[in-house]
Amino acid sequence: MLIQCTKALLDKMDIDKNELKSSQGHEHFPDSLKAWHANIINIYRRKAIVLMNNETRYVVVIYRPKPKDFKEIKKLIKEGIIAALHMEGISEDIINRYMVKAGEIEFSKTANASMVAKMNKAVRSVWVMSEYLDESTLIQRYISIMTSRFTYISLNDEGFYPIEKMIEDLGIYCSNDNNGDTQEVLDFELYQLKIKIDIEGFDIWRKVLVPSTYSFRHLHNIIQTVFDWQNYHLHAFEVKKDDMIVIRVVMDNNPDTLEWLDFYDYDVLQESFVALEDIFPEYSEISYEYDFGDSWNHTITCEKSIKSHEFKVSYLGGEGERPPEDVGGSGGYEEYMSIMADETDPEYESMKIWAESQKEREISPEKINERLKRVINGYYYSPYY
Repeated sequence: MLIQCTKALLDKMDIDKNELKSSQGHEHFPDSLKAWHANIINIYRRKAIVLMNNETRYVVVIYRPKPKDFKEIKKLIKEGIIAALHMEGISEDIINRYMVKAGEIEFSKTANASMVAKMNKAVRSVWVMSEYLDESTLIQRYISIMTSRFTYISLNDEGFYPIEKMIEDLGIYCSNDNNGDTQEVLDFELYQLKIKIDIEGFDIWRKVLVPSTYSFRHLHNIIQTVFDWQNYHLHAFEVKKDDMIVIRVVMDNNPDTLEWLDFYDYDVLQESFVALEDIFPEYSEISYEYDFGDSWNHTITCEKSIKSHEFKVSYLGGEGERPPEDVGGSGGYEEYMSIMADETDPEYESMKIWAESQKEREISPEKINERLKRVINGYYYSPYY
C-alpha cells in the first residue's frame, strides 16, 4: 500500500528521502486502489491527517495526532482504513483481503498536480463535515461515512459516490480467486428495533431495521422520520447500567443540552460518535426522550439482530398515531383526545384546525422508506413531504 504524501506530511513524519518509493505507477486500477494520497491540515487549529484513495476518492481521517503518533503512523493508517470500512458495513473478510493484497505501507511524494487537486477536494469535504470529527479519539469512525456520500465530480470523471465506487472496486479486487466468484462486499448486522411511545392507555409503536454501525444521531433521525416528529425540540438517550451509573447519550450540535447535565450522575457520550453496536445487544432496552417540556419518552427494544448485505434502514410497520407536537405532554394529549372524540365540544373546531399542522401525517410505508434513505445525512422536517 502506497501512501503518497505532501511535503508538509513527510516533514512531520521525518522520513528520509532515500526511503521514499517512486510516486508513479499507481494511476490505474487495481494499483490505484492500493494507493492513497495524504495531507496534514489544520481544522479550527486542530491537526488532521486526511487520506484519499486514488481510485475511489474515499476519505479516511486521523485527528489530532501528537508527535509520538507519527512514530506509529503506519499502524494508525491501517487502523483508520479498517475502522472506516467496518463502519460502512464492509465484511471483515473483504477488509482483511484488501489489507493483505495491498501489502505493507510504504511512502512516496504526491504523484502529480492533478491528484493533489483531487485530494484538496477531499480535504474540503472534511471541512464541510467537520462536526463529525470526534476530539476524543485519533481514529475517526463517522467522518468517512459523511464525506463518502458527497457526489464526486471533476472534468475528467463522471459523477460518482466514493462509497459506491469503493464497494464496487473492492468486490472486483477481492473476489475469490479460487473459483472466480465475486464475494458479497457488505456483510454486517441489522438490529430490529421496536420503538414505543410510553403513554399509559395508548399503544403507539414503530419497528425498523437499522445497521449496527449507525450512530445514535442516525437513530434520532430515524425516530423523527418514522413518527413524523418535527424535530424542533431537544432530545437525549439514556442507557441504565447494572452499576446504576446511567449513560446519557446527548445531542452534540446544540450546546444547551450540556447545561443541565450533572456529570457526576451520568456517563455522558455524544450521539454523533456512539455506534448502536457500542450499546446493543449488551443493553437490549434503552430510552429516548424528545421535547423536554412535553417529555415524550420512547422505549427502544432491540428484538433481534440479523445478517444483511444491504446497508440501509427499513421501516417494518407500526401502530397508533403519535401525539401532536406541543400538545402539553400526556395530560394535554388526553385532553386533546377527549375533545377530538366529541364534535359537540365547544373547542372541537379550533382544536381540529390547530392539530392539522401538529399531528402526524398519513405517510405510506413506501414513502417512509424513501425518507429513511436520507437519515444518514440528517433529518429536516418539511410540511411538503
